[in-house]
Amino acid sequence: MKYAEETGRVSIAHAAVVASLIVLTGCFTKMVRYEGTRMSASSAIDIVKQRAERQEALDDYSGAIKLYASIPSIDSKSSQAPFGLLKAAGLALKTGSYGQASYYYNDLIDHYPGSDYAADARIGVNVVNIREKRYTDAINGLNAVIGGLRGDREGRAYFLLGESYYETGAYKGAFDALSNASGHFRDDRETELAQMLLKRIVKEHLTDADIQQMLRSSYSTYELSLLRLKLAQDMFSSSNYKYALELVDAVVVSGINAPDIMNDALSLRQEITDITQVDMNNIGCILPLSGDFGPYGGQVLNGIELALGAFSPTSRYTLFIMDSRGIPELAAKEAKELVKKDHVATIIGPLLGSTAQEAAYTVQSYGVPMVSLSQKSDITTTGDYVFQNSLTPENQAQNIVSYAMTTLGMRQFAVLYPESTYGEDMMRAFVSQVLERGGTITGLEGYPPAETDFKTQIEKLDGTYYLDLRKQDIQKLPPDQKNSPPPIIDFSAIFIPDYYEKVAMIAPQLLYYDINNVQLLGGNGWSGEGLVRMGGRYVDGAIYTDGFFTQSTNGYTETFVDAYRSLFHSDPDILSALGYDTARIIVTAMEGAVDRQDIRNGLLGIKDFPGVTGITSYAGRRVPTKRLYLLKVSGKKIVEIPH
Repeated sequence: MKYAEETGRVSIAHAAVVASLIVLTGCFTKMVRYEGTRMSASSAIDIVKQRAERQEALDDYSGAIKLYASIPSIDSKSSQAPFGLLKAAGLALKTGSYGQASYYYNDLIDHYPGSDYAADARIGVNVVNIREKRYTDAINGLNAVIGGLRGDREGRAYFLLGESYYETGAYKGAFDALSNASGHFRDDRETELAQMLLKRIVKEHLTDADIQQMLRSSYSTYELSLLRLKLAQDMFSSSNYKYALELVDAVVVSGINAPDIMNDALSLRQEITDITQVDMNNIGCILPLSGDFGPYGGQVLNGIELALGAFSPTSRYTLFIMDSRGIPELAAKEAKELVKKDHVATIIGPLLGSTAQEAAYTVQSYGVPMVSLSQKSDITTTGDYVFQNSLTPENQAQNIVSYAMTTLGMRQFAVLYPESTYGEDMMRAFVSQVLERGGTITGLEGYPPAETDFKTQIEKLDGTYYLDLRKQDIQKLPPDQKNSPPPIIDFSAIFIPDYYEKVAMIAPQLLYYDINNVQLLGGNGWSGEGLVRMGGRYVDGAIYTDGFFTQSTNGYTETFVDAYRSLFHSDPDILSALGYDTARIIVTAMEGAVDRQDIRNGLLGIKDFPGVTGITSYAGRRVPTKRLYLLKVSGKKIVEIPH
């Protein structure tokens, strides 16, 4: 009686459905009394099974479990006894009664170890372990029994083992187990489930090193194809196209009967072919040639075409020109088209920061060298195929500070700057250079870009604004100076990183507020005859730096200017000069190159290139250093300072 209570089986005294079973022993057939009727044990078991099936159909799982579990009490030697225990355990598992399920599974294993159902029970015990998240127990248990299983049971056990390994983070073990599972299933749905988990493991959890190691093992065509395709995709992303093509070709040649994998492999192979096919005489160009920025892009293009001899029938280079219209998404699309359709060896441009960034992402993923003319300071951080050739604040600051401190011997500086992107970038670059070289910044004042009256900023620089801080000094002054104390000029030069129109306003105000005999310094925003015309005597002697000077007397600049005027009937500017230099630098890097990587390496090796925008060097970097032009206002002229 106690045994029946513990197991939940329906005994003669306790079963509600089996009201009374009187066990009688016959010679050949075991006889029992069931609900007052004498019958064979097999007949009674059939009645119990039918009632259990009805209860199960009505979702009365508790009643069904009790009925199935009572079968061994009717005839423990019947072949239906282990079946009843297995059914009871399965329904308990289904309803989340894991302790009860485990009890029935173990009871079956203990009392009917030779039964065919015992194999299912051994698997069931580990299903319970998995449901209760005892994955290590499941792994140990499944590994212990898996050798004695065959067919679908072996496949099922391997699947559960793979699931357990997956949950513990042992992804290679999970892959191996699931690979074995796929080989034993006869049911396509079970095979599909195993393959779905295999795909997830490969896609989300295996490193390239894992896959390379696993490719040395023996797997079926399906698993090998999964591994090769994923590694090929990763190699493609890192621009290792040769290895990627080898891997994807192995997938295609295998003839794998998996349309999704084969289609992905064929698509990737076509992508690699499109990208790696290159004509070493084709050069791409992305510039804004229409819209608000069209005139600027046109100037750059003039310089590029002049450098490449685009209008000469003997030019070896073919220039593929794209109009980005200043739209970032369009620039990225055009970069892709230049690579995959036009098979360019390299790309010049874009010009604007936003378009350059989007194009940079594309060319980096394809391993195509690009030289951007954007001033965006971090554009080259996108990757090792992205270069820059532009007039940066850092380069300008290096040149002007070096001259002021080394040649002119200045150590103390003030900065008066517009609170704009250009002004603030130039200010930071200048201050950084002064401090790096051991100089001092004695004053730093910003002003709104639209400002026209600079009284407050100038007085803050010269010490006439905070008079309450000078009380002791003022007391020592003569009576006629106490109400209007003189300025304190503790700097030798003042740096004004604005455009010439604003400089022409600031210069006379500096003199008006008694700041004289101070060197005015500036950047490329000062360029133009307007500085002399508008600033007059107030800017005489001012020094600034620029990337191009039409009146330069060096031979290569004179040659460029003459050729430009002859071809385009106008004077070149900094943009056309940058386009010209960029194209010439690229052509230099392409000499002897057999692929795009050679061009990249050639760019890195550029040193002391005699450009019209200054002596340019990359020297292992992707942002060039330039020895720029130093220009000085001398009377009514602007002259070049040799350096």
